[in-house]
Amino acid sequence: GVARRTSTTMAGAPNKAALSLYRMILRLHRQKLPHHLREMGDAYVKKEFRDHKVAKANFVPVFMQEWQTYAEQLARGSNHGDGRFGQDLTEEVIASMNEEQRASLERLRQEATNFRPSN
Repeated sequence: GVARRTSTTMAGAPNKAALSLYRMILRLHRQKLPHHLREMGDAYVKKEFRDHKVAKANFVPVFMQEWQTYAEQLARGSNHGDGRFGQDLTEEVIASMNEEQRASLERLRQEATNFRPSN
């Protein structure tokens, strides 16, 4: 018979687990976020998961864990009642980021600040 190779993404994370998490996050966005935040959030999630398909293996567990934590927070309902969602990053998390990650975070901050929902 033909040997069957397991399909992987993100340099070793099982494709099924990554795809399942990705779909769960998009579903939570539909259920929990106002339209204008969903639009921006969906675009960001899609870009991050696409970009991390080729991530080095040592980044995959952290990537998956952080997105799992995000999904859990969203599922619990992380609306602060004042239009804000989620939580601030700790100094420890920011200090652990490399320059590329900090640049990505800054781009996200800029996009969020300048975001105008489409109608």
